[in-house]
Amino acid sequence: MSRIKLVLVISIVMFAQGCAYMNARSSGMLETVDSLVEQERYGQAQAILANVPDAHDDYSKVNALIAEIDRQTVLYEQQVRDKGGELEKAGEWHRAKQYYQAALANVPDSEKIKSAYQALSLKQSERVTTLELELLMLQAKSLRDTVSIQNELALITPGNWLKESRWNRDKEESKKIAKLLILSGGEALELGELQHAEKLLDLAWQLDPTPQIDELKTQLVKQQQQVLNERLQSQAENEHKQQQVIIESRKQMRKILNVSLQKAFDNHELVKALDYVARLKLLGELNESEELLAQKLTVRLNQQVKEYIDQGVEHYGLGQYEKAIEAWEGVLALDPNNEQALEHIGRAERILEKLQRLRDSKKESANGL
Repeated sequence: MSRIKLVLVISIVMFAQGCAYMNARSSGMLETVDSLVEQERYGQAQAILANVPDAHDDYSKVNALIAEIDRQTVLYEQQVRDKGGELEKAGEWHRAKQYYQAALANVPDSEKIKSAYQALSLKQSERVTTLELELLMLQAKSLRDTVSIQNELALITPGNWLKESRWNRDKEESKKIAKLLILSGGEALELGELQHAEKLLDLAWQLDPTPQIDELKTQLVKQQQQVLNERLQSQAENEHKQQQVIIESRKQMRKILNVSLQKAFDNHELVKALDYVARLKLLGELNESEELLAQKLTVRLNQQVKEYIDQGVEHYGLGQYEKAIEAWEGVLALDPNNEQALEHIGRAERILEKLQRLRDSKKESANGL
């Protein structure tokens, strides 16, 4: 029977090629091509043009026709894919397959349409398999519950021939379905679909607990443990990588802060230098060179504080209270909690307030006169 089909296919192909060959040499070649294009039978039109001999009266028009048909073919392919996609989204998969098949009859060599057709066929096959398996699982659950009830009835009312007959029949059916579930569970196990395999094998075991199911469940546990170990290892590796990134980032930040600290120290920018030291401490303990520079900074800071205090005292003694306050505020910029500077500023501000009240009092007295 297969030989007859093969002969028929070969005959049809040879007949089509022969028709294309004969049409390419006929005087009505252009009319034939135009008719095929109107019917969107681009493949046959291209086959005719490919066989046009050089001596044909219309040979000069062939290249232009081929280019135009190629352009229309591209548009047709896109149209087919769009329409087929719409049918797929609407759930009309059978109509979509028929549509692709009809389009392939018009453009047999279209890889795009072939690809869409094959993808739909695969999706359809996978969906059918899924639905059939879901149906099998529903049947299995129904049998499981039925047999469970029958077991209880057999204990309550033993000796009922009809009930025992149905019970035995359902138990045999359960074994058959359990075998199918075992087969599907084993396939899922091989594909690494562990959750699916677990559901199938658990249900099979409930229907008919056998050593084969125990072996498969042992394999399942091993694979689950392997997956868990791989996940934990991957998680540990990712955490290690993240830790390394953080460490490297801190190293780079420490280098930048060290350069900035040294520059601020050299330029006597003590406030900035203090800030850089604080940032370095946030990154961890200071190393030996950083600690040494921080000590030098502390010495210079104390010297600067003493200079500001002395300047303020000098201005204060000369009655230059604003300048004195300005000098002591310089101390607070370096040491915000310096009690001596705070006390001096408070005293100077009180004196300024008294002087202001005296000036205001004198103005009032002069105005009164």
